[in-house]
Amino acid sequence: MKKKLIIAGGGTGGHVLAGVAVADSWVKSFGAEAEVLFVGARGGIEEKLVPRAGYKLEVLDLGSLNRVSLSRRIKTLLQLPFSLIKSALIILRTQPQAVLGVGGYASGPLVLMARVLGFFGLCHARTAILEQNSVPGLTNRILGRAVHQVFSAFPGMDRHFSKQKLRITGNPVRAAVVEAGMQTAVTPSEPFTVFIFGGSLGALGINTLVLEALPLLADRLPRLKFIHQTGEKDFERVKQGYASAGVNARVEKFIYDMPEVYQQASLLICRAGSSTLSEIAAVGKASVLVPFPFASDNHQEINARIFTDAGAAFLLIQSKSTGEDLAGIIRLLMDQPLKRVELEQQVRKFYKADSAGQIQRALLDTPSRAV
Repeated sequence: MKKKLIIAGGGTGGHVLAGVAVADSWVKSFGAEAEVLFVGARGGIEEKLVPRAGYKLEVLDLGSLNRVSLSRRIKTLLQLPFSLIKSALIILRTQPQAVLGVGGYASGPLVLMARVLGFFGLCHARTAILEQNSVPGLTNRILGRAVHQVFSAFPGMDRHFSKQKLRITGNPVRAAVVEAGMQTAVTPSEPFTVFIFGGSLGALGINTLVLEALPLLADRLPRLKFIHQTGEKDFERVKQGYASAGVNARVEKFIYDMPEVYQQASLLICRAGSSTLSEIAAVGKASVLVPFPFASDNHQEINARIFTDAGAAFLLIQSKSTGEDLAGIIRLLMDQPLKRVELEQQVRKFYKADSAGQIQRALLDTPSRAV
């Protein structure tokens, strides 16, 4: 008998890669009996990442409802009935044992319809959501009332979800990332390698901070190496910025083999989404966190402060920080290797082993009779 799992969601690399980690655990556990289907949104990063990970993907035509224009909301509301119908057809055709929403608008219709069809006895899947951040998003706040179980990356989620449903698992991290962390117990001192990435779409604010810092590091450039994921839109500007500074950097629009780059890095400069933080903890790297300033409920800054309050990372607020601030941190860590070691030791304490496995096993628990 096939063990079927549907993972719904996307929109960001963090949502998708957490789902991939659970899918990998599912396949590892059930082998040839495993069957995994991802459901995402048309135009999302999942259209690139899911097939590359080796899984099937179906897409819904969806927009956003939160923090968007009135015209975008109206368009989304018009699309929603069709997305619900398509979600129901996917579930009826697949008949999965479990449905997991990993965040993003695509998870809403799919998880909701799995629950509705279950009420009428047309689907027997256990439904669950994964809340990756310290503050739940709109979709998960709604779904949390309906699903059988809620998995959370951070403690304290009982303020938002039922204690009976809630399980603190940490955020799933891909096995390749965990392996990269195990292979980099000691970070090489030379060259001091700075890896900059702002998420799957890049980050204009982070890119600008780095370009501002380059002239202030002129005397250190012979000892520095830069690897920079820019995103599609900012690639040419950043590439030209390095060239103007006389820096021969590795500049790419998107880097698929993150574990390979993590192994090289002495310092990470990145956003503070939960999936990113979980990977930082798994690989045990020093980091400068620059939270996305427009994240819903400012959850990225709240995420970041959990790490920085524990002495596990540096924090720069995009609207208040300058290239001089960033250059100062890079100089500090180059001059004081023990400080970097301290950051690496502290951040590893946040790594929760087997998060994906915990979720995968819980997804096959006997569903509650409650609607």
